[in-house]
Amino acid sequence: MKSTTRVLCVLLLLLLTCSIGSAAAVDSNATAAIALYIDTSGHYVPGIDLLNKALNEVIRFKVNAVLLGSEVQSGNEVLRDLSRCQINTANDATPQALSAYSDARHVNYILLLSVRPLDVALDVKAYSTSSSSYLVDKTICRPDGTAAMSTLDTLSAMIGNEVTDALELIRNSAASVASAQN
Repeated sequence: MKSTTRVLCVLLLLLLTCSIGSAAAVDSNATAAIALYIDTSGHYVPGIDLLNKALNEVIRFKVNAVLLGSEVQSGNEVLRDLSRCQINTANDATPQALSAYSDARHVNYILLLSVRPLDVALDVKAYSTSSSSYLVDKTICRPDGTAAMSTLDTLSAMIGNEVTDALELIRNSAASVASAQN
């Protein structure tokens, strides 16, 4: 009985040590901020608050699935801090303004998502402060075969796919930066 307890304690200690070490390595380089903008071009669109909540839930789910253990900032606080750096939409983002934001908030990556529900389009920008450049800068239009889907379903799928791709790129970039530092 004592030997079984000792073995379990050693295995538990080993498991905790490995998980803490690997989480620390990823965490130090994978601090990110994610901002979701809903661009209606000044038009009144009913249900924007529900769309915003639904898309933020999709983003949270993808962050938890891809960057578990990393520090990710999102929501209204990120939008407020970005506006203090003169970034009010994804199109306003310049490398200088993003660098100012990253210095103020201590993040290494900034992911800007701008949804245009009237066009069913999405602008994606992922910025790396270590390289002072965009990892991703693209516009995605409604994919073929989604005409029968609701706007919410289409935008959720688009956000889900693009956020996953961008977060994977950030995770791989953070891993390569961490290995270069060691």
